[in-house]
Amino acid sequence: MTSMSVHPLLSVKGKEPQRTVSTRAVMSPWTWMAVTCLLLGISGGVRFWREWQFSALAAQKGVSPFPLSQIPWAMGTWQAKEGAEAKLDPLIVRIAGASDYITRDYDDQKTGEKASVLVLYGLGTDVAFHTPDVCYPATGHRLIKGPIDRTITVPGVGAPLRYRWAIYAKQVGGISHYVESLYTFQHKGDWLPEAADRWKMFRYDPGVYKIQVSRDVSSLNESGESPCESLLAEIVRQINDRSSRSGPGKDRASATTISSATR
Repeated sequence: MTSMSVHPLLSVKGKEPQRTVSTRAVMSPWTWMAVTCLLLGISGGVRFWREWQFSALAAQKGVSPFPLSQIPWAMGTWQAKEGAEAKLDPLIVRIAGASDYITRDYDDQKTGEKASVLVLYGLGTDVAFHTPDVCYPATGHRLIKGPIDRTITVPGVGAPLRYRWAIYAKQVGGISHYVESLYTFQHKGDWLPEAADRWKMFRYDPGVYKIQVSRDVSSLNESGESPCESLLAEIVRQINDRSSRSGPGKDRASATTISSATR
């Protein structure tokens, strides 16, 4: 009986070392290291390919779909002196991220109002973060009124035009000079008072337009309404027509319907 009880125990003990060796072979650290290196290599390759795609897209979309110089010198009742276009300092152009821009002074032939216009195009990672809220204080101006966000419906433009209005002041020789500013950004067909919050979208849609219209004022406007709204609407319509696939000329109406929206 002693002999019969000993042999089965020896047989069971003899199988355990084989199972241990098999388990150790499966869990080999060299295998895990090879798999990890392979996965890291694939991940790095995909990331490099995606970064290359984004860089190529930025290079392609960093150029305006049309030369901004094509924006007319006469729009509605507003008229600029043809050929009298100012040039920005190259350093300012580079900081603003502009691949193309125009700066002009327009006169309203009906009311006599005068306005300065800056239109530029570039990558959103640069353009969207340069606003009057930042630039005017950097030149010694302080915010007096606003900002107020307003909405304009422009005939021929599908999306509503949303822009930001404000008045800034600067002391020169003890006298306060007031400047009214209206600005908007266009990204993916949307006209917005703020584009910086779309920074995640700039990798896939990097191109951004910026329009800024400003004029000197002698009194403080409380409502945010401005005679420059019609000029802003005309520029928006021109950009929309020229950058759309169907091309310019869809709608030449210049009337605008205005409704206010306070931030």
